[in-house]
Amino acid sequence: MSPHEPLPDKLLKSSFSVEEALRLGISRRRLEGPDLIRPSRGIRVPELALQGLLQRARPYTAIHETTALSHFSAAMVYQIPLPSWAQDPRLMDLSRAAIADSGAKDRLGQPRRPEIRGHRLRLKADEMTLVSGTRVTTPERTWLDLCGIRRLTMDDVIAAGDYLVSEHERTYHPRTALVPLSDLRSFVESRHRVVGLGRGRIALDLLAVGVDSPQESYLRQILERAGLPRFIPNCPVVDPWGGIIWVDLGNVEFRTALEYEGEHHTTPEQIAMDARRDRRTRFSGWNQVKITKHDMARGDAYIIRLVLDALRAQGYRG
Repeated sequence: MSPHEPLPDKLLKSSFSVEEALRLGISRRRLEGPDLIRPSRGIRVPELALQGLLQRARPYTAIHETTALSHFSAAMVYQIPLPSWAQDPRLMDLSRAAIADSGAKDRLGQPRRPEIRGHRLRLKADEMTLVSGTRVTTPERTWLDLCGIRRLTMDDVIAAGDYLVSEHERTYHPRTALVPLSDLRSFVESRHRVVGLGRGRIALDLLAVGVDSPQESYLRQILERAGLPRFIPNCPVVDPWGGIIWVDLGNVEFRTALEYEGEHHTTPEQIAMDARRDRRTRFSGWNQVKITKHDMARGDAYIIRLVLDALRAQGYRG
């Protein structure tokens, strides 16, 4: 087969392994063609392919049945929030595992390639799943592995866990948990000898169902560490007309609402919606505090003072 002969459609859109191509009848000479990029041994990428993380990772996970995308890379597949430094698109976290319940000994070492952060794990067969043909650690196992990464703070781990268990029935924005809290708890309680298990057990008791963004998770942790009254995520406020306003974080006892205002709150449509929400919240007798990323950048003490002043205006004497 000529090195310039067209490839079959199946191999044109994303990365593939040399072994996969050979099974399709592609010659080794064709696999050395100038239109194929060789990011690693045994892997080829069509030069015009537009592919995401899953497409890049698929041939690597196909090389061995116990190889899976994991850690930061698996978190990005599930859109689990991570600090910006942990989202490096140039690298892939790849784990090779002895299947814990297979009874077989797997002597293969962790993956070692220039574009790979290799890991060696003990995994049960049900801790891996296929996502668009790519083997990935399950969401709950991914979270537990994140707990074992010491560079991630406890707040980072809690924000990731809040994302997994978040669910609510807001009429305009209902949400189903990727992993219900009870299932995540059962999973963690059933694990043994896993790096990160200790932090995972602690973090479980600090997760909250209903959080809509990592910023809300970080904000909630600041307030809880300061010992302020508990704020409930996605707290319902009943207005004087019997309608319900859902506030990001609310304390019912002192009728205080916190709203984290992200970048999307700067559009004309969102500004108008926020103004209506603010009027209804005020008419309901609640004090409202709006917090932005610039406020968060000023540090915990500044945030605590903003919220404390709002609580005291509503009768809090702590």
